[in-house]
Amino acid sequence: MRRSDERGIALLLTLLVLTLLVALILEFDAEARREYRDAAAFRDNFKATVLARAAVQAARGVLQQDFLKDKQTGQFFDAPTDLWALPIKNYAIGDGLLSAQIEDERGKLNLNDLAAGGDPTARKIKVLRVKRLFELVQVNPDLVDAIVDWVDQDEVPEAAGAESLYYQTLRPSYRAANAPLQTVLELRLIKGMTPDIIAKLSKVVTVYPQEGESRVNVNTADPLVLQALDPRITQSMAAEIIQARPFKTVQELDRVNSFEAVGKELRLQNLYDIKSDLFLARMIVGVNEITRNATVVLRRDPNTGTGAVLYYRVL
Repeated sequence: MRRSDERGIALLLTLLVLTLLVALILEFDAEARREYRDAAAFRDNFKATVLARAAVQAARGVLQQDFLKDKQTGQFFDAPTDLWALPIKNYAIGDGLLSAQIEDERGKLNLNDLAAGGDPTARKIKVLRVKRLFELVQVNPDLVDAIVDWVDQDEVPEAAGAESLYYQTLRPSYRAANAPLQTVLELRLIKGMTPDIIAKLSKVVTVYPQEGESRVNVNTADPLVLQALDPRITQSMAAEIIQARPFKTVQELDRVNSFEAVGKELRLQNLYDIKSDLFLARMIVGVNEITRNATVVLRRDPNTGTGAVLYYRVL
């Protein structure tokens, strides 16, 4: 009887040891799988980050190729029919896939025009132009006053604006920049701005060049941007301009009869053009389950076509 009991105890001990070994093996396997997944994610994340930088070089190459094509034909203009404007979908790059879209920053109104000094009358015209655009995209035009206060060099608030005195009451507190906007995302710091408003504005405004005094490319401008240029430009007039695009010279805009008189006047003010040197590329790079979103702003040299990076951000 005792031997039978001993056998039973030995069997139980054996089963217990086996159970512990199985548990340890399963835990070890699970830990190894976690470490493998973490290592794979780190590897893919690193690859995606490197490929995003490679995509920047690809965007520079596309812009230079477009420049060389224009140089060959002797026609320097930028329009949605150009090579750079074609969207890229799931293009194989290294071990990942790239989707990208290049936008013309000259097809937008430059908020840093609001920082330009000089003639008060000219400055007022620029402010009214941006306010018209805000109304057209259904954003409160009073927000323009807050942007003016953010970019101008004084501490005197506009009627609906805010200077450092307001921002220092916030938590955390900060001061108005009193300098040109560095990126569109900087708008988040300005009184009254929300993510939804910034998302609306990002399609029709830019902060490049940061010195302001920029011309709008009528070949790529949104209809609302065209209407904002001058109160005499109606919705139907903007539609006619878009219908007649692309324009290979600024004089070709005169063939839009309804716009001819206004266009000649605005041309004397150096307000618009038919080409660009500033571009924004939005890129999505995917490697397995990892996705990286990158944004780059490039300035294309008008003599060589090479692109210089003004801004780069990857998330």
